[in-house]
Amino acid sequence: MKVFDETAPGVFEETAETITLHGLGFLQVKLGGGQRLHVWHPALPRRRCFQHSSIHDHRFSFESRVIVGTAINHLYGAREADAGEPPTHIGYLHEGPRTAFGNRPWLPDLKLVVEKIGAMNVPAGAGYRMLAYRYHATEPGGDGRVATIMRKTGESMAGAHSLCEAGVTPDADFDRKQWLEDRLWAIVRDVLGGAA
Repeated sequence: MKVFDETAPGVFEETAETITLHGLGFLQVKLGGGQRLHVWHPALPRRRCFQHSSIHDHRFSFESRVIVGTAINHLYGAREADAGEPPTHIGYLHEGPRTAFGNRPWLPDLKLVVEKIGAMNVPAGAGYRMLAYRYHATEPGGDGRVATIMRKTGESMAGAHSLCEAGVTPDADFDRKQWLEDRLWAIVRDVLGGAA
């Protein structure tokens, strides 16, 4: 696993926008205190390879509390493929300066064999915790309208990864800026109306 110099320009650069699309089918809103609002909605675009690349980890640990709907958090284990063993997934490193589309680069880094460990259905009012570098994938339950507040609880310096099924080319050009802010805020209002 590569470790980056955190002082290098752009290595851990956050998005400049307060609200932005994410290729995993949600939008995120930067809040204070190391928190983010994540909002899923069936109308939101996803990266083309979404069905093959939703498993990922983070370089930080976090707590996530569901405030609307039910979030389904899938948990995975992974090991490096042995010599001559076909990998199920390629781990792509996501560190470095952001691209013109607002994404971090997809740098092939690991050949992995991945297995699903389990899943948690987390309803509104409940939460879950994830440690840094634990692979997971979160999807919305119910009608696809879900909102969570995520709070970072610790950060590390080694890069984070997305896992893409072997043989599938990642969508490195998903445009996080393809929707105007007014349209994004309308999605937030639609989903958070369910919290009243």
